[in-house]
Amino acid sequence: MKRLLALFALLVLINLSAGAQKAAVQTAYNYLRYDDLDKAKEAIDGAVVHESTMGMAKAWYYRGSVYHAIYESAKEKFAPLKPGSLNETRVSYEKALELDTKNEFRDDILKRLEIVASQSLNNGVDNYKEGRYAEALKSFQASADLNKKYFKRVDTLALYNAGLAADKAGDATTALNNFKLLTEANYGGSRLYSLMANMYLDQKDTANALLVINQGRQKYPEDGVLITQGLNIYLSSGKDKEAYAQNEEALKTDPNNAVLYYIKGNLADKLNKKEEAVAAYKKSIELKPDYFDAVYNLGAMFFNEGAEMANKANSIPPSKVAEYDAAKKKFEAKFKEALPYLEKAYQINPKDVGTMQSLKQLYTRLGDLAKAGEMKKALESNK
Repeated sequence: MKRLLALFALLVLINLSAGAQKAAVQTAYNYLRYDDLDKAKEAIDGAVVHESTMGMAKAWYYRGSVYHAIYESAKEKFAPLKPGSLNETRVSYEKALELDTKNEFRDDILKRLEIVASQSLNNGVDNYKEGRYAEALKSFQASADLNKKYFKRVDTLALYNAGLAADKAGDATTALNNFKLLTEANYGGSRLYSLMANMYLDQKDTANALLVINQGRQKYPEDGVLITQGLNIYLSSGKDKEAYAQNEEALKTDPNNAVLYYIKGNLADKLNKKEEAVAAYKKSIELKPDYFDAVYNLGAMFFNEGAEMANKANSIPPSKVAEYDAAKKKFEAKFKEALPYLEKAYQINPKDVGTMQSLKQLYTRLGDLAKAGEMKKALESNK
């Protein structure tokens, strides 16, 4: 009999406790109505962790309303409660939707979650401006996730900002995932592909950088930035054939770019397309007469060709005088072709050691020992 009484007493206590927690849910709502938000928070936080009320949709709905009121309150006394309140609002409303099998609160919660999504976006902007990139990312991502999950919308602005924040926060994976979603939604234009390519390059992943650039160029074939990015990758990777082809594409979009013609000249020379190289360097100089690199490279190209011809001529047997004289005439002509460009390069930059050394050798080969001596003195004084 005593055991039965004890069991009965225990059941009474359990029922009283459960009743108290159910009452706490209503109490929290009453506190909320009268703007006693600290007391409302205390009551509802206790209710959602008690086994008798933690499964009640109403409890979580009220909790979301309490935390949302805290977030929106302008009263100084509730300021200490604000950190994290918007996130708790979202968590609570989502839990309420999960438990609300009868859809008693669904319509109102969805309206409130739409507001929460907008406020999360604004929070993200504020955090980003203050340099709190990890917090900004959470806020932007919350806005994007809510719009996708409940409203079947791609929140392009939130995803874009989340990508930027993730990049700043050092989370390249999240940034790239968000940007890829945006490309699928045709948002961001060619700039988005350029951003992704740069992120891959930061990770030393040239393969994916080129893949992204090529994907971008399929949509934006005339975009000069993407073409130039691809060109720079090929140049830095030593892929001269690919770089040459990419440079040709770049020239189609920017036909008056002296630098692109200089690059073409350099690549054509490497690929043994000598006539194209000469034409490209001359076009570069035509567009920019004081372009030192183009002027010097063209002179150096002629000089090197002349030197190679001279070396071959020196292998001609002494008995073949006529053959040597013919070869000499040709390499001297090539040296003379180099001379005006190297002299112009020296005028543009009289401190360049490479130009002075080339001119010293060139004057010597052409028999102009006086000018060779001048270059020797210039080199000595430049030390």
